[in-house]
Amino acid sequence: MNERIMQEKAWKRLFDQWIFGLFGTFVVLMLPISLLTDDLTWGVLYIACTLIPLNILYVKRYRMRLRFQPELKGLYRRQLVRDGINSAAFFLALNHQLLFASNVAYMGVTIFISGAMLLTLNVNKQTKQQDMEYIHFDKEAI
Repeated sequence: MNERIMQEKAWKRLFDQWIFGLFGTFVVLMLPISLLTDDLTWGVLYIACTLIPLNILYVKRYRMRLRFQPELKGLYRRQLVRDGINSAAFFLALNHQLLFASNVAYMGVTIFISGAMLLTLNVNKQTKQQDMEYIHFDKEAI
């Protein structure tokens, strides 16, 4: 159990460093380029390219958790899918004005983002509940 906690903390540190690096790169590099060229296409490309390694981190977390608790495979798979959907929703939320010109597409994106948020809340609640039940069951077995 202690090894899992240490690996979760290491993954969280890596995730935080990645997010901090993305934000720094955006402020230092992408924002000035977009302002100087007056073209937001660079920002769209940047966000798309940064979401790929972010999803790789999510897959790494999925595999790590699966190694420790294989019986929760379905739940962890749903969380991985949820993370992928959130990445797509995040990309669409930031770039909807460049990608979609019609109001119908804008409403579709808004509904997609809302659905992703609801799915996130539901899966997070289930994951925490299942983890706690497993931890409690594991302690009783000892």
